Amino acid sequence: MPSAIRVLVGLVELNLDNNTIPSLPTEIGELKKLKVLSLRSNGMDGATKPQPLPPSLFADTQLIDLNLHENNMRNTQLMDFTGFDAFLERRKKVKSVGITGGALIDLDTCGLR
Repeated sequence: MPSAIRVLVGLVELNLDNNTIPSLPTEIGELKKLKVLSLRSNGMDGATKPQPLPPSLFADTQLIDLNLHENNMRNTQLMDFTGFDAFLERRKKVKSVGITGGALIDLDTCGLR
C-alpha cells in the first residue's frame, strides 16, 4: 500500500471497511487532503504497539471524520494515541462552526465506546 499512496495524494475520502487491515502505514500522512476515513470492521486492536493509526494520520492530513465501528478499540485507547489531540482540535473547529456557543464533539462519532 505505501507505494500506491504516492499516486493518491489528492484523495479526500477513503473507505477501507470490511477488510483485514490491522494497522495503517506511516505513509498515510502523505494524503494531505484526506478528510474522511472509514475503517469499519477491520479487526484493529487499540492495544497493538505501535499504535495501529500512526501519528502522521492525525498530524499531517486534514482528517475530520473517522469511522472505527466494529474494531477492538476503546475511546480511552484512541485518546492515548500520539497525535490524536491534533485530530480532535481540527474536528472541533470544523464541526462547531455556525453552532451557537460551539458544540462539544463527542468521540462516539468514531464509533468507539
